[in-house]
Amino acid sequence: MKILKIFSQAARCMRRYAVRTALMMLGVIVGIASLAVLSSVGEAAKQETMQRFKNMLGTFDSIMVRPGGGRSRGMPTLVSVPPTLRFEDASAIAAEVPEIKAVAEMQSAFDIDLKYRDKAASPAVFGVSANWLALRSDEVADGSFFTEDQDAALARVAVIGTDVREELFAGEDPLGKTLRIADVPFRVIGLLKSRGAGPAGGSLDNVVLIPVHTASRRLFNRDYVTMLIAQLKDPGRSNEATDKIAALLRQRHHIQPPALDDFAITNPAATMSRVTQAGSTLRKILTGVAIMALLLGGLVIMGLMSIAVSERTKEIGVRRSVGAGRADIIAQFLFEAACVALAGGIIGVGIGIGGMQVASRIQKLPPMLVWQPFAAAILLSVLIGIVFGTYPAWKASRVDPIQALRS
Repeated sequence: MKILKIFSQAARCMRRYAVRTALMMLGVIVGIASLAVLSSVGEAAKQETMQRFKNMLGTFDSIMVRPGGGRSRGMPTLVSVPPTLRFEDASAIAAEVPEIKAVAEMQSAFDIDLKYRDKAASPAVFGVSANWLALRSDEVADGSFFTEDQDAALARVAVIGTDVREELFAGEDPLGKTLRIADVPFRVIGLLKSRGAGPAGGSLDNVVLIPVHTASRRLFNRDYVTMLIAQLKDPGRSNEATDKIAALLRQRHHIQPPALDDFAITNPAATMSRVTQAGSTLRKILTGVAIMALLLGGLVIMGLMSIAVSERTKEIGVRRSVGAGRADIIAQFLFEAACVALAGGIIGVGIGIGGMQVASRIQKLPPMLVWQPFAAAILLSVLIGIVFGTYPAWKASRVDPIQALRS
């Protein structure tokens, strides 16, 4: 009952001094709204970045090995890398590195012409092993992927991306149709699920996948690979696996110090960690700015409530004269500060949700409502009100009731 009475008194005072209440709320509203927007947009940006990297790299539980060492630049192709990474290297890594679960092989080319009837295209052509889907997290939307038996038999089969389907087979079902890759006929057996754009903005759907040994012997006539992807049994041991793969390849390629490696190893998990760390640092800076705004809002509450104590001495005197103790006065003022901050926090969260939608559209990010920042914002606003309302409450409790009634 006493709590309800204090609440009623606090609400009455907030209505009586509406302008002052609005000013006290303003700083909290700005801080909470900024904190909510930055947290949600930051999380959306992080998830979008991770998704784009995953689209390009497949999964984060794998290690990529490319030929050419530090001399290689850009996407490796059969014409841009030296013939230093062989199919036998892939077998050795799978057999001799205990941290590796499986190894996928790839041959890639970007200057191959595709034809279907009177239509032509020049997508990226990848010769890949049959375990490619499992290691890269790609999905077949229609049809099927080729098997190890088809790879061993040098079958001329292909799985195409959605961009290739739209360019060559618009209005047609591509499954079962025969397209020509560098004038070699291939039967379309599958359609990949769309993956959208990569980190650089290029389409990841303008691709054709064929069996890697078919590519090596019937299309490219090359006995080396442009990339190996080694899947880890335990992603937490990626550094150990990277060291062992490097040591094995140096041994197989007869590389002795100070000679440079003729291969390059990339750990996507480490790369992703650096990318997200940079984004996290920026988010922390912006969050710090929002917290500073909250603290300023708390100082405004403290300043205005301190002024209010001086203006409300007669009210305090009356309450003390009818039996209210110092604890009651402290409770009243603390409750007022907490209510003001809570109301500002709720309004700030509402503005933050709207701001998140606007910011997501401007930045072309998927709207992502992360409830933790909003819940934390509400609790933080109440805490700000209590902390910065403590001094004015204590000051009010020290008012002499006799002097207050005489004023």
